[in-house]
Formats: sequence, C-alpha cells, structure tokens
Amino acid sequence: MSMSARNTQRIVKAALSHNQGTRSIFTTTSKKAMKPGTPIAGLDFLKNVDAAVSKERTEYPDWVNNLGTADKSLAVLKKMDIFHADQTDQMRYLKLTRRLDIKNKNIDAGL
Repeated sequence: MSMSARNTQRIVKAALSHNQGTRSIFTTTSKKAMKPGTPIAGLDFLKNVDAAVSKERTEYPDWVNNLGTADKSLAVLKKMDIFHADQTDQMRYLKLTRRLDIKNKNIDAGL
C-alpha cells in the first residue's frame, strides 16, 4: 500500500469517527493563557539551567495570541467575496482549493 493511500485511509477513518461523535485527530482543545511565572512543563530538560516560566502576555509577540484561533474553512471562504477579502483570506482560499483539486485528482487516479 502506498504512502498516499495510507494517508487517505487515515483521513477517512478520522473523518468517519468524527461524524460518529467520537474524538478524532482533528479536534483541538482550547487552553487559556498560563499565569505569569508558571513553570512550562517539558522545557526543563537542560541541566544547570532554570526551568522556563511563562511571561506576561504583553511580553510575547502579537502572532502568539493568534495561535489558538482557528483558520477559516473553505466553506466560509467560498461564501465570501474573495476579491474584496484581505490577502490572508485570499491566500488561504487558493491554498484550500488547490489542495481539494489535488485530492480529487488523486481519487480519480486511484491513488
């Protein structure tokens, strides 16, 4: 079985389990920001170095605050007027439509 066939089967199984109400690999959990000074688990692996602790929210770059937000889906982007959307939405729309075209061509080719 080829790598793409295994990946396709994995995606289909995950989608089916998601539709049945069970947890799938695509679900994410939303976590709130840590309190400043909280030790970050998993980052204390270096010897003779203090454990990493969280900082004030204002000390992080702006993009860190956007990590927890979900991107717009293709269905939402199709409903938008793509020519009046901002550049990030346009790029995401093009990326998702190209990805869908590739998946459909792979299905048609039997991969």
